[in-house]
Amino acid sequence: MWASTRPRRGRQTARRAAVAVTLAALTALTACGSDSGDKKDGADQAAQGDKASGGTAQLDFWGWNPAYEKAVSAFNASHPDIKVSYNKVEPGSKGGYAKMLAAVKANNAPCLAQMGYETLPSFLVEGALQDVDKEAAAIKAKYSAGAWSQMGVAGKTYGIPVDTGPVAMFYRTDVFAKHNLTPPKTWDEFARQADTVHTADPSVAYSAFGGNDPWWYAGMAWQNGGSWFKPEGETWKVSMTEPGTQKVTQYWQQLLDKKAVSSDPTFTPDWYKRFGDGSVASYVGPVWFTALLEENAKDAAGKWAVAPMPQWDAGGKTTGNIGGSGTAVLKGCKNTKAAVAFADWMSSDPASLTTLVKDAGIYPAATAGATLDAMQQPSAYFGNAKIYDIFKDSAAQAPTGWQWGPTMTQVSADLTDRVGKAGAGNGRLADALTGVQGTTIKAIQDKGLKAAAG
Repeated sequence: MWASTRPRRGRQTARRAAVAVTLAALTALTACGSDSGDKKDGADQAAQGDKASGGTAQLDFWGWNPAYEKAVSAFNASHPDIKVSYNKVEPGSKGGYAKMLAAVKANNAPCLAQMGYETLPSFLVEGALQDVDKEAAAIKAKYSAGAWSQMGVAGKTYGIPVDTGPVAMFYRTDVFAKHNLTPPKTWDEFARQADTVHTADPSVAYSAFGGNDPWWYAGMAWQNGGSWFKPEGETWKVSMTEPGTQKVTQYWQQLLDKKAVSSDPTFTPDWYKRFGDGSVASYVGPVWFTALLEENAKDAAGKWAVAPMPQWDAGGKTTGNIGGSGTAVLKGCKNTKAAVAFADWMSSDPASLTTLVKDAGIYPAATAGATLDAMQQPSAYFGNAKIYDIFKDSAAQAPTGWQWGPTMTQVSADLTDRVGKAGAGNGRLADALTGVQGTTIKAIQDKGLKAAAG
């Protein structure tokens, strides 16, 4: 890809060209002039790789999930025509993504990489992804529409989804019983219950506001039809103040003003302590919070339950998504057909998914994953309830229009800072979102790309 000696202006020109092609949904990115830009289809590339390796397609796969290594071993044992080598790297935000990008630019990248959905557009504007639309078209129906959409931009596909973060409501059965409450079906009812609990006992927060967790806030906006980024022509439109997000912002601001919900920093020992001692009565969060709660609030076993996410409209069936990742195909991969075959197997094979569910706590992006035995077992921690039935419904109800932007590392840092401070009482949420929108537009423009409020 871009050599380190290439002038900055040349890099910006390449980025503009790459994004223009992507946003117009035309052809695979070719602006950086890598060898993989040749007009060979997936079958030709796979055959080329097979020939070079004596009939066996060789694939390198970089990631940090230890459960992936087990899946790779199982795949290799049952697929003699494809050999996958798994290389464990630091988690993406701690250095893994930087290593991947450096490898792409040096023309020695692996074919496959573990990648959070929010990061995929950032790799795309760097010209670091391979379009696998043709190879993946036949397997699209295996996956939830929401998860599949997260592995692409402007109609192009760059990998296979692995898991999603469907959202539900966690609540303390003892606290709810004390106040004669049942899980709220709407956000209006949620707010009324928050007033009830706070009035009766100000020391108890009805719920926890996840303001310093940027993806939590995104998940709340996602449910209400929000969409912060939209590629239009050659321009990234950025709107963190669009109507759906504004409604979410005003709603949580009112609860914070009344001090009916906790604004403590999330995922800290003190935060978990409140979940354990009952001074926080509920939390609207993703499926992977089940494992965190069980690990960090052990003494509260049997006191927590799971209910569907509250709805903005009575009778509605719309949820958000928080988290999730896929297996991306990096630019320069000579075996795209084999790469997609492996990525699809890891994400949809029942034995592979069972391993990933048990060892990594994922919720499968493949719709058939919901019927796995591992997903049918009752949870002792949650009162022997079959909690995955609720997350199964939630996974199918997340809107498909959500799009991540090309500078999510910056967005994450700015949201954590500004929204976290506003949630703690230092400013207003609306002003925080407006500020993040402004810094995001500038960050995109600083990459040499076009961006505007939209």
